[in-house]
Amino acid sequence: MQEHAQTPKSSTRRLATVSLIFMAVGFIASLPFKENDWVFWLQSGFEAGLVGGIADWFAITALFRHPLGLKIPHTNLLPKNRERVIESIVQMLEKDLLNKESIVEKLRHMTLADRFIKLLRSIVLLPAFRSTVTELLTGILHKLPREAILKVVDERISDTVKAYPSKRLAERLMELNDERRLDELAIDQLLGYGQRLLEDPVIRDQIGRLAYHAMIDQEKNTFLRVTAKTVQKVYSEERLSLVIQSVLLSVIQDMKQVHHPNRLAILDHLRRNLAQLTQDEERLAKIDHWKATEVDRFDLQPVLHRAYTAGVEELKTYLASDSFWENRALPLMNQALDEWDQHPTFKEESDRWMKDQLVRFVDQNHQKIGGLVRENLNRFDTETLIHMIEDKVGNDLQWIRVNGAICGFFIGLILGGIKLFVG
Repeated sequence: MQEHAQTPKSSTRRLATVSLIFMAVGFIASLPFKENDWVFWLQSGFEAGLVGGIADWFAITALFRHPLGLKIPHTNLLPKNRERVIESIVQMLEKDLLNKESIVEKLRHMTLADRFIKLLRSIVLLPAFRSTVTELLTGILHKLPREAILKVVDERISDTVKAYPSKRLAERLMELNDERRLDELAIDQLLGYGQRLLEDPVIRDQIGRLAYHAMIDQEKNTFLRVTAKTVQKVYSEERLSLVIQSVLLSVIQDMKQVHHPNRLAILDHLRRNLAQLTQDEERLAKIDHWKATEVDRFDLQPVLHRAYTAGVEELKTYLASDSFWENRALPLMNQALDEWDQHPTFKEESDRWMKDQLVRFVDQNHQKIGGLVRENLNRFDTETLIHMIEDKVGNDLQWIRVNGAICGFFIGLILGGIKLFVG
């Protein structure tokens, strides 16, 4: 890339040098034949072209250094006037190209709110914006004061339980029971749990062992002695376990039947006791007293810690999901931008506020533009500055040399022709 960038400058410099050499060779070659009018005419052109080329080379070289190393007055202009040149550039930027009044006037005629809304609409669709916001929200989750939050939740739960009236709690329990059949669900859960216990061989054998030893203890009771002896003769400990298991499992299966009398009797008993509880002020007062004295003894911290950890992980997964962005985040952001765009008063006020802020910023920092340019230019040494200028305008400067030689040649021809005509 660098070689391609320098090739045009090198070729232009070469062309300028060749044009100067061409004029010098032409001038020298025509000296022996100056008596010939045509040669004299051409010699005038070569002479003027040579003078013009040398003069332009001298002028261009004198801008940046001493020509041929000779310290001729009024040469090496840029190094000598480095501070003046830098200050002139700064003044030109501050007062002419980027003056404060023109910047402020330009801002006044811009509709910043529309531009900003359009910019935000494009930004929210960028994958980088999504990943950045997701990381930000995840970081906020990790930085939340976990212990303080759990402490507040624990206290809030305790206070709520204490303050909630027992009568209202009983009434609400009745309502939920009517809506969701909680008593039937509870019985089914208990029956299922009992069935699983009885089907466990270890539990089954333990129940049989306890029953067998209980019968042995009953031998001291005269009334039950005969029955115990009879059972012991008929059933071993293992067989007694199987019998008891079979009987209990049969009872459980019966109780699982929705219309079984025993099941209906238990449900009726539970419902009547719950209904009576709502009117039993004495028992309700005992429940209130129990809540006031015993609730604080429950250690909810382990449960809350597990719930908090699981909740944070689920929330992190949800925040990174397409569902959150497509169904929640993006619609919410677009809705906010639409409301901003369609609210004339707020939009106008926000546009005015942004302009005022930018105008204030320009007013406070405009002078820093010149300072920044001055600081950046002063970071470069003189040779670097010269190289930068030649790199940017070197082609044009070399073309001045070429044009000087060519223009001088044609002017010389014109002047030579006048001399011949007058002579």
